[in-house]
Amino acid sequence: MDQNRHEAIAKWERRWLALSGLLALLFVLLIAYSLAIEGGHIAQRSGRASPEELTSHELFQDPGVRAMGPNRFQVTMVAQAFSFDPAEIVLPQGAEVTFFVASKDVLHGYQLQNTGVNVELIPGEIASFRATFDKLGEFRVTCNEYCGIGHHNMLGKVTVLPASQYAQYQRAEVSTQAAGAEEALGESVYTANCSACHQATGQGLVGAFPPLQGHAVDLYGAEGGREYLIDVLLYGLQGPITVAGTSYSGVMPAWQQLGDEEIAAVLNYALTAWGNDAVLPGGIELYRAEEITARRGTGLSPQDVYERRQTLALE
Repeated sequence: MDQNRHEAIAKWERRWLALSGLLALLFVLLIAYSLAIEGGHIAQRSGRASPEELTSHELFQDPGVRAMGPNRFQVTMVAQAFSFDPAEIVLPQGAEVTFFVASKDVLHGYQLQNTGVNVELIPGEIASFRATFDKLGEFRVTCNEYCGIGHHNMLGKVTVLPASQYAQYQRAEVSTQAAGAEEALGESVYTANCSACHQATGQGLVGAFPPLQGHAVDLYGAEGGREYLIDVLLYGLQGPITVAGTSYSGVMPAWQQLGDEEIAAVLNYALTAWGNDAVLPGGIELYRAEEITARRGTGLSPQDVYERRQTLALE
């Protein structure tokens, strides 16, 4: 080969090698910039979990936000067609969060608007990454891997609140969870002990057991009715009564074997189920276990409770 031609080829090879090296360096610098300045995140595989058994994995049995320390949180999330569980999470400003996210079925993506979070979720793998949320506001979550006909509906949201607002949000969440737990307890107690007579619908049995739908509200609204309802459950009721023009002669047994929290919960359930909550008088205060405790031990008989009912002037 001609020496001049060999030198020309070698020169162009060096140029292409230099250009390739510069491009590789540029890509590395761009990645470093994204990580350092834009807050980019590279997910790590922190374990494996088959999609069929994902919800039995210790991380994903109860997906959601868990506090791990002062302003440190752990978020576990399950992606499936076409939703994230949980779809919305709320965090305080400055929260340092470790995410554990996995797919329950097919390939998904987890992209968080206006952040560097953009993670591919591969079925069978648990993706883990960290993020710090210094900016206030709402950030939309989208799946950016086509996962089926409902892909466009696979959305979520991360809301970042100031510390004071987040504290208020937490208190409201605790109250909501407590109310939900009490409602579940009240329904459970009612189903086990009351529904055979008053029926699951609260409509009772004509001529035998009076309805609670509507009538429980009437009892509560009468003067002295709040205490009367407690006494009915604690001491029973015996004697003929009339409800909405229908006579009833059944006997209401005492339920003192139930705990104070159970009685309070079932009373609250009866006052809010079957549409009763829509006609309750304004300013109602739900029953508390302490009220039940205070009325125990008064020694009332079912006949005493019946006489109290006559003073309510219901009919």
